[in-house]
Amino acid sequence: MNEKKTVLFLMNGFGVEANKSFEVYSKETMPTFDELIKYYPFKLLFANGELIGANKGEVSNFKSGYYNFSTFGHPRTKEDVLNEKIAANEFTNNQVVNSSIDIAVKNNSNLHVVFTLGDKVGDERYEHLKNYLALAYQKGVKQVYLHLVLGDSSTRGLKLGNRCLTSFKNRIIRYYPQAKIASISSRMYVKDGKPDDIANFYRMMVSAVGEIWTDYAGTINKKYELGMSDDNMNGFITIRERLLLEGDSIFIFNYSNNIAKTLCEIILNPKKYFPTSNVPTNISINSLFTINNLSQIPHAFPDAIPDVYFLDKIPETKKVLIIATKDRIPYISKTLNGFRPSFKSNISVWPIEDKVKRFEVTSQYLAAYINQNIYDLIVVDCELYEPSVDARTIDQIKNNLKELDKCLNIAYNRVIDKNYRLIATSLYGIRETLKLTSTMELVDLSQKTPFLLVDKEMRRVDVVFKQEGTFIDVAKLIAISFGFKMPNNLIVIETEEEKKKVGKKKIIIIAIPIILLLALVVIYVFTMYF
Repeated sequence: MNEKKTVLFLMNGFGVEANKSFEVYSKETMPTFDELIKYYPFKLLFANGELIGANKGEVSNFKSGYYNFSTFGHPRTKEDVLNEKIAANEFTNNQVVNSSIDIAVKNNSNLHVVFTLGDKVGDERYEHLKNYLALAYQKGVKQVYLHLVLGDSSTRGLKLGNRCLTSFKNRIIRYYPQAKIASISSRMYVKDGKPDDIANFYRMMVSAVGEIWTDYAGTINKKYELGMSDDNMNGFITIRERLLLEGDSIFIFNYSNNIAKTLCEIILNPKKYFPTSNVPTNISINSLFTINNLSQIPHAFPDAIPDVYFLDKIPETKKVLIIATKDRIPYISKTLNGFRPSFKSNISVWPIEDKVKRFEVTSQYLAAYINQNIYDLIVVDCELYEPSVDARTIDQIKNNLKELDKCLNIAYNRVIDKNYRLIATSLYGIRETLKLTSTMELVDLSQKTPFLLVDKEMRRVDVVFKQEGTFIDVAKLIAISFGFKMPNNLIVIETEEEKKKVGKKKIIIIAIPIILLLALVVIYVFTMYF
């Protein structure tokens, strides 16, 4: 694939429905896209399961999509780190792991364990927790309270809660019946939510005043009926007594960097939030990995960092621009750059301030930067659905598809004028429960994502697609176009020159046996008459 200035147009959130109960995408909503896929190379890429390094059935989301893309499908995960430490007996010998337990034993107090649930939680994580609980009871801990957080999932708005709880009971409580499930919450109340909401949840754990439900399944079903999900379900406790007491110890299984960040801040500084209340001021907190911006919390192991990232494959002589909304720029740029604190001089970012007008503003910026003809690679993150500003309806999604198509139309016209290459794809598809008339329906665009290759020097017939391909192969394809030799499971490109070479080889292959046959005939005739 020859080197050429490229626009990577990421239509993140846009994918293909698994169930055809209703259509979201149509040629009426995206006429430009519909026309382009007729004339240029187009294929659907896998965005779920083992092919993208996920669990079976697990689909990509924003963060996992970028992480897998940036590491070319070979990310070193935190699960990998834990597995290695356990195999080398370094987990049970770790100072922080042991300290979190020893504090509870010394103070004759409770040990609290924060653990996340969701369809991302495989056998490995349960084994990690079992190792920790085994060590705790071996050391003489009297009481372990388990605080379960729903929503560590690649899906959103699905009724996963009770399925996850059943799995947790079968895999953990079955072996450690003395451990008690003490609270259940969605990630919004421990991870992504407002500080006031999280503070109220914490206060309930301290005072045992608030939502106390012992029927887990029934309570979660009621919350689903109220329109809540595994992302935004408010938390409740399951024991009719104060949970967090002076001298208690908390250990957090944080496979996500920001899990329990706000909750930890409240626990460490309770008087800031409850100056006149009787709240514990001496609670110890430890975690498996670092918690964002909370360096005072000891962690057991350093984060897992892969060796090679996407931007490592782009030569420093090439200029790269990343365009995305303001809040996503930090994660996108850091991920593609390997989470390094500084960038090479050839990398620039351009944040979009207004999410509501993101399609219009993206079009303007993209057109301007292509016209300048400065950047060799422009990465555009154009999100189909922004929960913070978009209505939770299917009509909103359809309207966004129309706006996305307009943006794609402008990108197409500019790249053709400047002889750029345009790759339009997506790193994940949305999987949301959205309103359809008077009911709530699941929009599942998460199974496969589109791949469109626009190059005026390349026709659809010039490209032969391999049987399997994922969005990870798009990263490899771009690296190849910048001169790196990498295995690619997406396409085999036959240019006119390569076709001529193939034609010559075919002629030679056909000619050789004919020449040999003629030679045999000549020899036969010669021996017969001479």
